Amino acid sequence: MRFFLKNIYIIFFLLLLQTACNKNETLPPQDVGYSFFPYLPGDYIQYDVDSTYYDDFADTVKNYSFKLIEYYESFFYDEEGRECIRIERWIKTTDSTKWFLRDVWYSCFTSAFAERVEENVRITKLAFPVKSKNKWNGNAFNTYETQTYQYENLNKPYLVNNINFDTTVTVMQSNLNNLIEEQNQYEIYAKHTGLVYKKYYSVKKDFLTGNIVSGVYFVWKYKNSGKFSKNLIET
Repeated sequence: MRFFLKNIYIIFFLLLLQTACNKNETLPPQDVGYSFFPYLPGDYIQYDVDSTYYDDFADTVKNYSFKLIEYYESFFYDEEGRECIRIERWIKTTDSTKWFLRDVWYSCFTSAFAERVEENVRITKLAFPVKSKNKWNGNAFNTYETQTYQYENLNKPYLVNNINFDTTVTVMQSNLNNLIEEQNQYEIYAKHTGLVYKKYYSVKKDFLTGNIVSGVYFVWKYKNSGKFSKNLIET
């Protein structure tokens, strides 16, 4: 009798184990958020950019607006042997002027991070997995002081330029306001699209009046995206 019961227990255990294995096999792979940074060679994104510069030396405030195309041109390997993408950045200042190549940046993607090298500064834009309130140092791979980035508004919809994105995440980069300075910097990424909104606000203020004396404020707004062709920059 004991032998019979022992065999029953063994069979029952094996059935449970098999059921658990079958369930694991049918579970979808964990979504770590790679689709928030989906760029491949041949892709482009166009942005409308508005900027304001506060110059305390000249006591002037200057406003600029222009169109920006970021063209993900080709793969290459950096000095660390990582596969990266060369990004051509085309600018059009007015409807009557021609597009011109402003500069070249690049981005690199690993299982842990999505990075961009902007003006020769390596910035960690995203950290994987993408989870609400996750934090990391955006300046971990450059010489700037530590800057804590944090995910907010995970999987929330976002509307920009009358275009609705169902699933986005906000990367809060800086949020500071005191008597002498104010900073509000964040980026919004949409699944299967990438960066759709960017705000950079960093100003110094007069201690007594609170008026802005110097600094910069600019916003990028997604306009369109797709596969790049020369026709885009010949108009």
